[in-house]
Amino acid sequence: MTTARTRGRAGLPTVVGLLALLAFVYWPVLGGQLLAGRDLFRIFIPDSAFLLESLHAGEVPLWNPYPRLGQPFAATLYSQVYYPPRWAAVLLTGPIVSMTVMQLAHVALAAVGVFLLCRKLRASWPAAVVAGATFGLSVLMTRLGTQQNLVDAAAWSGFILGAALDATHRPGRGPQARLAVYGALSLFAGSPETTLWQGLVAVLVAGFTPRRVTTGARVRSVARVTGGLVLSGLLAAVALLPTAEFARNSLRMQGDWPWRLVWSTSWPQVLSALWPLADWPRGSYWGEDQWFILSLFLGTLPCAFAVLGAVRGPRRARPFAVGALVLVALSLGRHFAPAAWVLLHVPPFSLFRYPVKYFVGAAFCVSVLSAFGVDALGRLSRRLRPSRPRAAVAFVGMVGAMAVIGPAARLLSMRASAEAGAPWVPLWLGLAALVVFWPRAGFARPRRVRQGVAMLAVLEVAASHALLGRPQSTPLRTLLRPFSLRVFLPQPFPGRVSVDIQSPEDPTRAGKGDTIERSLERLIPNRFVEERLPALEGFGAPEPLFSDVFHEAGQRPLFDLVGVTHYLRQGPPPFDDLELLNTADDGTTLSRSRTALPRAFLVQRARVVTDAQALAAVEDASQPFRHTAFLASGAPLERPACTGSVEWVRQGAQRLELKVEACDESYLVVSDSHYPGWTATVDGQEAPIHRADLVLRAVRVPRGVHSVRFDYRPLSFRLGLALSVLSALGLAAVALRRPRAA
Repeated sequence: MTTARTRGRAGLPTVVGLLALLAFVYWPVLGGQLLAGRDLFRIFIPDSAFLLESLHAGEVPLWNPYPRLGQPFAATLYSQVYYPPRWAAVLLTGPIVSMTVMQLAHVALAAVGVFLLCRKLRASWPAAVVAGATFGLSVLMTRLGTQQNLVDAAAWSGFILGAALDATHRPGRGPQARLAVYGALSLFAGSPETTLWQGLVAVLVAGFTPRRVTTGARVRSVARVTGGLVLSGLLAAVALLPTAEFARNSLRMQGDWPWRLVWSTSWPQVLSALWPLADWPRGSYWGEDQWFILSLFLGTLPCAFAVLGAVRGPRRARPFAVGALVLVALSLGRHFAPAAWVLLHVPPFSLFRYPVKYFVGAAFCVSVLSAFGVDALGRLSRRLRPSRPRAAVAFVGMVGAMAVIGPAARLLSMRASAEAGAPWVPLWLGLAALVVFWPRAGFARPRRVRQGVAMLAVLEVAASHALLGRPQSTPLRTLLRPFSLRVFLPQPFPGRVSVDIQSPEDPTRAGKGDTIERSLERLIPNRFVEERLPALEGFGAPEPLFSDVFHEAGQRPLFDLVGVTHYLRQGPPPFDDLELLNTADDGTTLSRSRTALPRAFLVQRARVVTDAQALAAVEDASQPFRHTAFLASGAPLERPACTGSVEWVRQGAQRLELKVEACDESYLVVSDSHYPGWTATVDGQEAPIHRADLVLRAVRVPRGVHSVRFDYRPLSFRLGLALSVLSALGLAAVALRRPRAA
């Protein structure tokens, strides 16, 4: 029986070893670098800046007024508005450094969670260390750190499955409550696909109870786990209901939405989980191969152990084997017809894009299976007789395989880089065989075998970062470089900017080496948020309705309609009549327009039209929207044109107050996004808001001087908050209730 002293002796080296591996992988961070790459600076740093701005203002950041004429903020789950670790990191370290802090904390959390889960599954210490290191610190997870929300949600996997395991075997409210809390944290982290596969695996764990358990008990176990998962959804309702509303009012709900199967895992990429570089070179960015996960490599030894664990492991390994197969199949997306059908037609899978995300769930299952495999190898070692001849055969086999496997890859017409990664596989398998068969290496059966192969597996995880690269990093000063053209913009800024998100020169698409360094100078994709500059364009999902034909159209009438007064372009100004204000060192130009409408204006004519007619009107070069509002609802208006005035009294992220002097009955058009949840009052009396000019807001006002106020109070947030609070109170009542005396 394992004593507390034995556990302590084993625990200290485990902690030290995981910390040493963490330091090795993130060595540049210890030298003063910060993690940065792709979506970190494109989305998460600007979002963190706005979150910090809102927290300092004492507001719940429901609406972001800067991108795409304004759009929901808390309803984009990856903004992590309700995720406590994000608040702490942003408040303590700021929007830029917090991204590195979050990544380090969550890969460590992922490793610890899987380690504890494996110990709960009765895996040995060495086996649990292999599983934790494989999931938390493999190249797949560390290089996935640019997708911060996915890593943060996946970090709770071990804890969710551990709570599900307890709920299966220990009837009571405690495990179910912990499952609900961990599931809610995963949802708040902002990757609902991750929480979905975590729930699927948890239900599988509940279903694969021991054989001696009756069918009724098995059903009750599944019901307890399912109930905990449902409760986690209720706890997170404050985020989920606005998110569902945003999805319904986005391009995602369009029948021909093209992104559901984009970035599916290809078969060579599945192979690259155990065979490094088997997926390189990859196709074009949006072509044959996915680029969401930069490396799928988990390690040859962990994958080999996972296969052994699936075949020779105990019954409790089966749900993870089934989960790995199902999630790999889903990740294949368009490369596997049954998976493609599910992802296209079966809710909730059909709500999400990028099937490769499910591969993270497969990696989790493989990591847990690797622990069962290490222990299975330890048991098998009782039947194996270590000897020098056997060790020599293993060594010769390793060398021979290294010599043969490369040319064999070429003959099989595999990708060119597969040959370069070919020696890796026999090398590590051969080293593991030497550990098993070498008679005088001190590896007596079976404990030493487990320890030896575990050390090799962890060493391979570390070595893989030397082969495939550490997470991308950059000096702090690079991300703190100021926006040099800011001095040429008026303070306060009354108009809007247009940035070059869709241009071929955009370095986030071109893959140039100065992507991060120049992104703030060009305010791309969303870095205008850090400068508190409202823009027509924006980046991130979900994409609002009409964004493809309005916000990204790039047509001059649209720019004038929404009040774009300044343009930033990599190269010359986009229109000949613009006034060039300055050119930055990298060739970025700032120019000014004299033809933009103010961001709020009055018209005395209105027509009720279809969306197609409204689109034609706002694209018309004669710009009829200057005197006519093209409405989706409301009443027509036909009054003589006259001059009125609009004065901005007060503006916030979620409110706007205007003083309007109407020369006649008019429509007040505000070039901010029309969206459910916005309310309007005219002189304190509620007034309907109409969708005008395809995407804008309009309110009818009578002649005279009036005070018009807009407020964002979405019903989805209020209902979600009520559900979350009631669920939290119920959970707290259960937790605080004392058990009755026997």
